[in-house]
Amino acid sequence: MAWRKILVTTDLSAFAHRGVVRAAEVARTAGAKVRIVFVVEKLFFPPLPMAPSAPVSFRGEGDILGEAVAYGGSKLDELKAAHFAGLDVDTKVVVAAGAAAGLLDAIDEWKPDLVVLASHGRSGVMHLLLGSTTEKVARHAPCEVLIVRSKA
Repeated sequence: MAWRKILVTTDLSAFAHRGVVRAAEVARTAGAKVRIVFVVEKLFFPPLPMAPSAPVSFRGEGDILGEAVAYGGSKLDELKAAHFAGLDVDTKVVVAAGAAAGLLDAIDEWKPDLVVLASHGRSGVMHLLLGSTTEKVARHAPCEVLIVRSKA
């Protein structure tokens, strides 16, 4: 199957960067369209009643959420310029309750042929405490998933 649309996920970490680089290689080889997605998790931001001093903007969530979205957008633009020159690429920042839910929504909306994710490779107690976004997306994505492992 030829991949025409590739969705690339990033949490902007060094681990995720390996996935972005690999996705650029695959997209270049396939001549595919690319969407780079970053999820801002709403659960990290307190509700306004708990943070009454935050100025209200960005759909009432407070300035911190808006700054996170703007920062994510600028970082995605940097990744696009650094790794995807000459390819048909767009970027998207998604605000969601959790990373896996946001990514699955982005997949459902854009309907890619391939999703590229990097894995932190956590196991044991760390995996139990933090969960695995990669595992959840791979389990529920309706398309092929390429998991780029972190170095041992």
